[in-house]
Amino acid sequence: MTFHLRLFFISIVILLLSLGMAKSVPAAGVNEPLTMAMEATGAQLEEFSINAWVKLPNGELSDDQLTELVRQVMEELGVTSQNYQLTQQQKNNQHSMQAEIVSPTFHALAVAQRVPGGIGALGNECYLVVTIEEKTATSFAVSRDQGEIRRIIKKFGSSPHISTCLIGWLNGKLRDGEQHDLLHKAFSVIDAKIINELEAERFVSYTGFASGITEWLRVDDEKINLNMAMRYSQYDNRTYVTVGSPIITREY
Repeated sequence: MTFHLRLFFISIVILLLSLGMAKSVPAAGVNEPLTMAMEATGAQLEEFSINAWVKLPNGELSDDQLTELVRQVMEELGVTSQNYQLTQQQKNNQHSMQAEIVSPTFHALAVAQRVPGGIGALGNECYLVVTIEEKTATSFAVSRDQGEIRRIIKKFGSSPHISTCLIGWLNGKLRDGEQHDLLHKAFSVIDAKIINELEAERFVSYTGFASGITEWLRVDDEKINLNMAMRYSQYDNRTYVTVGSPIITREY
C-alpha cells in the first residue's frame, strides 16, 4: 500500500471519530466475538492488523520532533534503526514523518503528522498513528500486540483509539448471494445488529453493533463497533473475509 493510500485510511479513521463521540474502554475479550464472526463464514484467521491513533497534547511539534517521535515508537516496538525506513512528506501545511519496516510476516508503520487545526482552532494539531500487520493463525498474537500498541501509544497521548482487523479467506468465488448469507450468519452468531450494508462490484460490507464488544463509535446517532467485508480476488481465486472493530481501517 502506498504512503498516500495509508494516509487516506488514517484520515478515514480521524474523520469518522470526529463525526461523533467515541467510547473507549479496555478491550478485553474483543478478539473472541471477532474470531467467532469470522469462523461463522467458514474462514480461519490468517493475519491481522491493529491501527491506533492519538491526538498529541502539543500541536506545534517541529519536523525534528516528529522524526524523534516515530523513532521512539520503533524503539518501543523493538525495531532497530537499521531495519526501518524513515521518510518525510510535506504537502501545503501538512507535515508527516513515517518510519516503516516490512518483512514477509510482519509490517509496522509509525506516522507522526502535523496538520492545520479545525474550524476555530488557533494553531496546528499533531497526531500519532501506529499500524502493525502480522501473519498468524492464533488469536493470542492479536491480544498480545493490542496490549503492546496500547501501552506504547499511551506514552504520547492519554486517549488512544484502537481498531483491530482480522483477515482470513475462503478458496474460490462464492455463488451469487452467498456473501450476504454468510455475513448475516456471522452477525447472528454474535448477536450483532446490522446497521448498514454496502455492495460494490466485487465486495460486500456490513456495519453494525455487537453488545459483546466493549469499544464503539457513534456515527450519525448510531453506535457501531463491528465492520465485516467480503471481497473476491480473481488474482488468487480467493474470497477474502475481513472483520474489524470498531471499523475496518485497512484496504480490503
